[in-house]
Amino acid sequence: KPVGDTILYFGCRKKAEDFIYEEELNEYLKNGVLKMHVAFSRDQAHKIYVTHLLEKNMDEIWQVVGENNGHLYVCGDAKNMARDVHNIVLKVVQEKGNMTESQALAYVKKMEAQKRYSADVWS
Repeated sequence: KPVGDTILYFGCRKKAEDFIYEEELNEYLKNGVLKMHVAFSRDQAHKIYVTHLLEKNMDEIWQVVGENNGHLYVCGDAKNMARDVHNIVLKVVQEKGNMTESQALAYVKKMEAQKRYSADVWS
């Protein structure tokens, strides 16, 4: 079954220690079946997180979830990361979709009901 563009936002502390499946993911990149953004929070003085990349790429996120009715899967820490990603998605939907805060919240809830926004998170 054909799928749309696959875009991965991947974050971990250190590339050398934590970037699991790096070879496989790079093969997908090479074959043009994946677009990937990575954040390694401890590899430089200024910490970079996935949330920073999401905010930087708001147009891309809106194209996926707004224009293309795509899916969003979030996996990771429930306490901070998943909450922060959810807030950024709300911001993207509100700003790029020209919606009020309540409209954006309803849009994201609809995505969840349609199983277009899924989370596998832990604390």
